[in-house]
Amino acid sequence: MRKYHQLLLVIISCISIIVLLTYKSENSRLKDVLSAVHFFSRKDADELRLLNNFTAVDEDIINFNRPLPVWQLVGDSFYAYASYYQRNELVSSGSEVLTLVTGKTGAVVNFLCKAHYDDGRIIQGKFRFQHLNQDDKTSTAFTNYIFYCRLKSDLKEPNNIIYTDLTGDGSSTGHQLRLRFVKSTQGSNVPQTQLAICLDLASFNMSSSFGQNYMNLLEFFIHHYVVGVKQFIVYNGDELTEILLQKLMKHKNIHIHLLPFNFPFANNKSNTTNFREIVKTDCLLRSMHKAKFVTLLEPNEFFFPNAKLSAENSVIYSLNSQSAADTIHQLQTYSVCYADKKHDLLTNSSFYDPEVVQPHTINILRPVVPTLSSPKSGVNEVVPSLAFAHRYTDCVHVGNDGLHMWQNSLRQDFMNNLLAFRKEVRELIYN
Repeated sequence: MRKYHQLLLVIISCISIIVLLTYKSENSRLKDVLSAVHFFSRKDADELRLLNNFTAVDEDIINFNRPLPVWQLVGDSFYAYASYYQRNELVSSGSEVLTLVTGKTGAVVNFLCKAHYDDGRIIQGKFRFQHLNQDDKTSTAFTNYIFYCRLKSDLKEPNNIIYTDLTGDGSSTGHQLRLRFVKSTQGSNVPQTQLAICLDLASFNMSSSFGQNYMNLLEFFIHHYVVGVKQFIVYNGDELTEILLQKLMKHKNIHIHLLPFNFPFANNKSNTTNFREIVKTDCLLRSMHKAKFVTLLEPNEFFFPNAKLSAENSVIYSLNSQSAADTIHQLQTYSVCYADKKHDLLTNSSFYDPEVVQPHTINILRPVVPTLSSPKSGVNEVVPSLAFAHRYTDCVHVGNDGLHMWQNSLRQDFMNNLLAFRKEVRELIYN
């Protein structure tokens, strides 16, 4: 019996040696194959890197999306876009829900508001409202509002807010809306971003030649990424093509948050001022404690800081040193003529028309919560040596004074930085 045991051990040892030698040989072949794939198949390597960037956990990701805003019916003539809950630091002031609403012009605003809590309680609040576009005297089919619902101070955060329209026959049921909580980032592992861009594709005519040009949209994102912006909140985000989004995904630190804007009334382009008010207010509330500053841009509007935003002499550091009460910082804006060239960057355009009437101002905004009693903030003008903006136009009708070169009033160090930005943008787009 002992001899058989020894023979069995010998056989097992021989089999193990054969398996080990086979494994070693096959492993060597596999390494050769992988080396060949890595050397010859650059496309596969790019796809693997893209997949890694898309799935990697990034500490810089900030949640701007949840809950997604969407226009929902809250009465016979009113629709709500997004609701925000904030608790006042002063206990006696309680807490409040702010809801962005649009309604048919002339409709009576008469609502009850209630808060729904996770333990099943439904507590009635005190309802107030204000016009969002109260300075807009044009005749429009709809009017924008902020609905306020004041809640008791001793209650925790609610799950939903419920609005009940009291007009009509009184048979309307309450409509529940999910809440986004306006909270401080204290204790969070994710710090505030210096500057976030809210991109307004709801007001902009995306069927125009500019909006249909893939390279223009790509340059918008890459330019602002190069100067230091990582967070983009895009309203009506479905306008961005899959090809563009896939191209931008290759840059791990570009974070694009796509928000819907299914506006319930007829999309009359003459009413885009009213769209802009809703987008701007949502942008400010959505960015509270997430971004130190935001700017609302359309895709043909580019922001030019004097240096990268992380630099100690950048415009953002200058704004941080100013009073927190200064919430609006207006940028000098040039209406720059651009030629729709296939391979030329927009930022290469040199001439602007000083007589063009600007459709709106471009500002750097400090996110604040609007209240019924808050006074209107003053506007501080940012000196062009710190930052300015371009609005690219086709310059079909040039003013009597002709075209001017915007570079003429620029300091040399600022211009050198812009040339460096342009070079980096070109490398990222075409390489």
